[in-house]
Amino acid sequence: MRIAIISDIHGNATAFLEVLKNIDRSEVDHIFCLGDNIGYGPEPEAVIRMMSERNIPSVVGNHELAVNHPEYLGWFNPNARLSIEKTITLLSPSSIEYLALLPNTITRFDCLFVHGFPPDSPTLYLFEMSNGDILATLSRMTEKLCFIGHTHELVLLDYDGESVTRTALSKESRKLDPAHRYIVNVGSVGQPRDGNNDAKYVIWDDCRNELEIRFVPYNVTDTINKIYNAGLPEQHAWRLM
Repeated sequence: MRIAIISDIHGNATAFLEVLKNIDRSEVDHIFCLGDNIGYGPEPEAVIRMMSERNIPSVVGNHELAVNHPEYLGWFNPNARLSIEKTITLLSPSSIEYLALLPNTITRFDCLFVHGFPPDSPTLYLFEMSNGDILATLSRMTEKLCFIGHTHELVLLDYDGESVTRTALSKESRKLDPAHRYIVNVGSVGQPRDGNNDAKYVIWDDCRNELEIRFVPYNVTDTINKIYNAGLPEQHAWRLM
């Protein structure tokens, strides 16, 4: 079975469309999303429409939380907060309701899907966690793999039962040890922060015990122009360059 895992689309419908085309060419059986489908980007409504049309299960991200729970707005920096307030005006009532119903976690096929950090946080960043916290979490985890987003980076945490090894992921396939447990930070479709502006996602092939890391080019200029036209903070455009 082959599972595509996407995350942090952030209202970038141009990037998301290219990723879906790449997935459709990849003989994938299921798609799961790790949240932050909105925020920063200019087309949140289009992204949610594509998610709904494809029936892609998604967990809640911190940006979705802030749409329906204004108390979370204070957690964001001023530009991100302004972006969320603008995003809300771009969403239909049905999309706002859709976001309110997203769960904190999904568990399927011996995999845990969560936006921030396991077992169920949409707001904790991987880089906030100490080595001890990570070791304790992996030692308690019952699933073989946990897929996370939130940081917009590609990182693999490998737990062999005693210690954890951290590795940056690049554009290649990587075999996983079936006796180990893993946390996989899958990068970002809509706003990567790894120095490469291609959209990123991963495919997990459980028959081959293999992760495929996908880099998908898209028309970045199109998204940048739409950010300016939508009146969103310029910083969101600069980050795509």
